[in-house]
Amino acid sequence: MRKFMFIYWVLIVTVLLFAPYVYALEISFVVGDVIVERDGKENLAVVGMKLSQGDVVVTKNASIAELLYSDKSTLRIFENTKIKVAAIQDNQENVSVINGVIKAKISKLQKGESKKVYTPTTVCAIRGTEFFVAVSDSSNSRVNMEEGSLALANPYGEISVNNDEQATVEVAKKPLLDDNPKNPELWKNTADKDFVLEPQKYAESYNEYLSTLEQRSSMQSAEIEKYKQSSAKKKDSKKIEKDMDELENKVAVIADDFFLGDCANAAVDNVLQMYKEKKQEIFDSFNKVKEQADRVVQQQKANYEAIMAIKEAYRKNYEEIKGKHKESIEKIKEEINKVHDQ
Repeated sequence: MRKFMFIYWVLIVTVLLFAPYVYALEISFVVGDVIVERDGKENLAVVGMKLSQGDVVVTKNASIAELLYSDKSTLRIFENTKIKVAAIQDNQENVSVINGVIKAKISKLQKGESKKVYTPTTVCAIRGTEFFVAVSDSSNSRVNMEEGSLALANPYGEISVNNDEQATVEVAKKPLLDDNPKNPELWKNTADKDFVLEPQKYAESYNEYLSTLEQRSSMQSAEIEKYKQSSAKKKDSKKIEKDMDELENKVAVIADDFFLGDCANAAVDNVLQMYKEKKQEIFDSFNKVKEQADRVVQQQKANYEAIMAIKEAYRKNYEEIKGKHKESIEKIKEEINKVHDQ
């Protein structure tokens, strides 16, 4: 147990301090004024620029950018849109749409490969599709499918969206299919006007949503403590394999919650930036929401880093056991060969 805990803390420090940049997405097309925010600095976006986890791409008025995935899938970012590179690791290339409109054209996924688009209110699990995603100033989200299918999920429910279908995911509500054929940009314009008329209503929905995420995060923290306490140092590799499968499912849930919360937190920041000088009522309402959003995402981030470190500790322990097992087999073979030689 002590050895496992030591490995766990070494791994979490490594995740925090020494994780290298991993590049997979790159900018393949730019028109107009497009900025890449990285490590607190703004950089002019140029074709060929590689993007890493945490980078934020912002398109201004009359500006467009396109991102290229490693498998030649594309993600077009329309004007006045902000997206963030959520995760590039473990065969994943995920992005978060903080505000605005994007169009994704995704190649068929290979076995073990995963691509997701996060919004403040939902996780879009892609199955090889062409679709639009729009996020309004209130963080309500819209998906318009053109071809293929994807799954929309959040803490309130899950649905599938298929060819020529549309779905809306409001803050603190489950995803719902609808018959409104309105294109994503028109939908966003209407939603933004509604937001300005009743900002307090949307702020209250955000508080409810963040409370739900916070409750889930607290339960996940308790589950993580159990994983820490249960020793991964077991002699039975089959049992460790089963534990690792269960852990992988837990990792996926905690990661999705973290990137949802992170996107929601960024969306609240975006509201504060946009309306600070324009609309004091909106700024005041969401300034209170921001405190809760910060607290929630900090807890979610700690859970995510902890579960990733535990996953790595289990993997290392499994490899160690398999290695010792192989050594034992080789020794047995040597002894048998000695007997045969006598």
